[in-house]
Amino acid sequence: MKKSVVLIGGILLLVSGMFVFISPDALSLGVVAVMALIVMVGFIFGITPNIFYVSGFKQGVQSLDDFKKVNSSNPWLQLSENKHVFSQDTLDNMMNDYVEKAMQQREKGVIISDIETVFNEDALSVRSWRGVVLQISGTLTALGLLGTFLGLVTGISGISFTNLDDTVNGIETMLRGMTTAFYTSIVGVILSIVFNAVYRIIWNMTLRNMNLFIERFHSDVQPQTDEQIKAKEYLNTEKMLGYLSRIQEMGTKYLGASDTAGEQEQRVMMELLAGEKKGEITYTWEPVCDLSDRSIIKAAVALRWNHEQLGTISPSIYMPVVQSNGYIVKLDEKLWENACAALAAWYSGNAHPVPLVFRVSKPEMLSVDIPERVAQLLEKYQLAPRDIELSLDADGYTLCRAKALEIEQELLKKGFKVSIYGFDGDFIKLNKVMADEIDLDLAKVSESMELSDVFDMAINEGINLTSSNINSAKQLADLRKYGCNIGKGEHLYQRISKEEFEELMHY
Repeated sequence: MKKSVVLIGGILLLVSGMFVFISPDALSLGVVAVMALIVMVGFIFGITPNIFYVSGFKQGVQSLDDFKKVNSSNPWLQLSENKHVFSQDTLDNMMNDYVEKAMQQREKGVIISDIETVFNEDALSVRSWRGVVLQISGTLTALGLLGTFLGLVTGISGISFTNLDDTVNGIETMLRGMTTAFYTSIVGVILSIVFNAVYRIIWNMTLRNMNLFIERFHSDVQPQTDEQIKAKEYLNTEKMLGYLSRIQEMGTKYLGASDTAGEQEQRVMMELLAGEKKGEITYTWEPVCDLSDRSIIKAAVALRWNHEQLGTISPSIYMPVVQSNGYIVKLDEKLWENACAALAAWYSGNAHPVPLVFRVSKPEMLSVDIPERVAQLLEKYQLAPRDIELSLDADGYTLCRAKALEIEQELLKKGFKVSIYGFDGDFIKLNKVMADEIDLDLAKVSESMELSDVFDMAINEGINLTSSNINSAKQLADLRKYGCNIGKGEHLYQRISKEEFEELMHY
C-alpha cells in the first residue's frame, strides 16, 4: 500500500509541478504554486489516510478468515486476543474499543451494538478530514478565477494612449495579463478535476472495502442488531409459552394437551394478571431524539412486564392479548396517571421536562373519551396541553376511521399535539389525516418497499414523517439522508425506567 501512496502522490506532485514550472510569469507562478500546495495538503490529509484504510479493511477480511480457520466456534475470543485485526493503527483502535464495549454488553445479556456504530461513513469522514477535503476542488477553481481577475487587472492597468509607443507597450502588457488570466483558470480547472477524480475513486474504494468487511463480520462473527432482536424475541416467546404450559395451579379446564392460539392467549392473560398483583407491570421511558445531534426532544412512555422467572417479557407476546380483550385500557390509564404525576413532580422541582407521548390503541379509541380523559389528567396535575402528545394507532384509521378522525380533530382543538404510530408506509390507509406527525415503524416496513420512496411521498404530501425502531447505524444514516429529523430506537436509546430517565435528563 505504500507503493500506492508513493504512486498517487507522485502523479499529483508531477502534474502540479509541471504547471508551476511552465507558468508564463511571476504572478501565475505564485497562484499555481498555491494551488499545488493545496493539492499536496489534500493528498496528505485526505487521500493518504483512505489509502491505508483500504488496505486495513482488506487485511480485516483476511483476519476474519484466519479466525474462522483457527476457531470458528468462538470468534469473539479471537477478536479480544488479537489487537491488530487491520494492521492499521486508527482502524485497530476503533475495533478494540468496539470489542471492549461488545464484550461488556455480552456479559450483561443485552443486544450487542452493530459494528456500523463504529465503522461508518461519518466516522471515516471525521478521521480523514473529508469535510475539508471536499472544499479543495472548489478552492482550486476559485483560485483560478482569482488569478484570472488579477491578470486582467494587471493587463488593463498597463494600457496608456498618450503616444504610439505607450499604446504598443500597454497592449503587450494587457496581452501578458490575459495570458496569466487564462493560464490560471485552465490550471485551476485541470487540478480540480484531477484531484476530485483521484479522491472520489479512493473514497469509494474505502467505502466498498469497509462494507465488504462489515458484511463478512456479520456473517462470521455477529448478526445485525435487528436479527439479534428478532432472535431474542423468538426465544423469549418460546420460553414464555414453555413456562406457561407448565403452570399447574391455574385451576382451569383449558390446560389440556392441545395448545391452540386461544388457549395461549388465556394463559398469557392469567399470568399477566398474576404479575400485576405482584407488581411486575411497570413503565418505561423511551427518549425521542433529534437525529442530527441525538438531543432528546420528548419521551414515549410504555408498559413493561418484568416477570419474576422470565425477566422482561417482549410486548409482542402480551400486547396483542390485552388489546384484543380491552384490558389495555386499564393498564394505560395507570400508565398515563403515573406519567402525569411524574411531570407534575418534575415541574415542582423546577425542572423543565420534555413532552411525554401517550399511545392510544384501537380499543381505547372505541371505549374511552380520550380528549376528555386526558383533559381531566391535565386539570388534576395542573399541566398544559404542550406537556402531552397523543399518538393514535394507525390501525384505528383502517378499522374505525370515523372515530379516529373525530378523536384527532377534538384533540387538536384542545391544543394537544397529535401523532400516529405503527405506520407501515402505506399512505392509502392514512388518507387526509390532520395529525402533526406520522411515525414510520421501521419494523413494519415491507422489505419490498423503498424508504426513499416513502419519504419522497411524505414530502410531496406535506407530511411530517418521523421514525421508530431505529436499530442500526445504517438505518440512522439512511433516515438522515432521506430528510427524517426525529426518531427513536435501540440504536439511539434503550427503554429505561423513570429513575434512569430522570438521571439522564438531570431532573
